[in-house]
Amino acid sequence: MSADYCVRMIDRNEWEDAMALCWSVFLECEGHLYEIEGQENFRRFLDDETLYTVFLNGGFPVCAAFFGEKMIGVAACRSGPHLSLLFVDRTFQGRGVGTALLGYMIEYLLSRHTGLGDEMMTVNSSPVGVEFYHRRGFKDTGPQQIKDGILFTPMEMMLR
Repeated sequence: MSADYCVRMIDRNEWEDAMALCWSVFLECEGHLYEIEGQENFRRFLDDETLYTVFLNGGFPVCAAFFGEKMIGVAACRSGPHLSLLFVDRTFQGRGVGTALLGYMIEYLLSRHTGLGDEMMTVNSSPVGVEFYHRRGFKDTGPQQIKDGILFTPMEMMLR
């Protein structure tokens, strides 16, 4: 963590801001890599009412980084240790925010779920994120692929 931002779990009142940040960063940094189908499917994922309900019930943990009152990054997991969102405001990229979010989420998962110590965290990395994940210890588990218009490389990393 850094002195100029903090990371914490979001509350229900911050859900819309978190999803809006993910959408904004997606469009600015990588949306151009996707066909309309992929963009629409990602938008549907962020807007899914069922996902919001799962979040409210504790099954979709979401943390965010804040610079003062401003939300500058978001990370979220589903299905146990599968990282499904990791987005950082472009202005704050390269300052350790993504690494802090990832570390916070890993610690959160390990502190609340027994038996995760020997499991793998998985992620379907966008083309933009591949090098970020490689530098943090993730390994490719398959070639780059496309599903429902979403371009990704499947990866995994041991949680401990």
